[in-house]
Amino acid sequence: MNNCQVSIVTISKNNYQGLQKTLQSVKEQDYKIIEHIIIDGDSDDGSKEFLDSYTHSKNYIYLSELDNGISSAFNKGLQKSNGDLIFFLNSGDVFFSKTVISEVVQSYMQHKWKCAIGVTVTTSFAGETIFYRPPQLSSKFLKYFMFLPHQGFFCETSLHKNYKYNESLKISMDYELFLRMLKNITIFYLPTVISIREPGGISSQTQKRISEHSQIRLIYANKIHEKLIVSILNTLILFKNYLKIDSPFASKKSE
Repeated sequence: MNNCQVSIVTISKNNYQGLQKTLQSVKEQDYKIIEHIIIDGDSDDGSKEFLDSYTHSKNYIYLSELDNGISSAFNKGLQKSNGDLIFFLNSGDVFFSKTVISEVVQSYMQHKWKCAIGVTVTTSFAGETIFYRPPQLSSKFLKYFMFLPHQGFFCETSLHKNYKYNESLKISMDYELFLRMLKNITIFYLPTVISIREPGGISSQTQKRISEHSQIRLIYANKIHEKLIVSILNTLILFKNYLKIDSPFASKKSE
């Protein structure tokens, strides 16, 4: 366990206050062997000056320059990662507790998984705090709906580096990447609550996200019956959003 390095990639643009919270959360992790990689999109809100003066408790590097969007920033962070495991924690998101990485590494060393997903904390349509616990499904079900939020997803870096993010996608790049990367991978389900997601952000642009998800599902549906199922699901998901119904896998309790 003492030899397992974890790469945490944080991307940010003009989110100075969120960036402060995220760096502090990583700094407070009790696990020591962490490299924290910050990819800043040439912010002009004081973020660059903050990054330049920040004193981290972990191995810390940052890059601030113009990029081609979120996928591009993700790929830059992936390229710079040297850890055994990689995790993407966007600016504004924080770990649920100070022991999250220790718990994840302990599970990784014990169970020898390649990819794992944990519980995330998010906000309901009504503005309440809810815990999203992914359904324990095979990765083959990803072709029908997205159930793996990247804010709870850990992966071996060596595997992830074989799969870059599609830079033509603006919101749903993680979904499309999971469809490629996890095709023949067994997902391990962690009991740990991993992170608290900051309300808002580009992923909160629900209509655009649903539209991109729908297009991705249709692309990856190779058989006639799959396309039919996907078409029905796309309609149901739109209807669910219209009625402001939260995920059936979310609750107000962490257990």
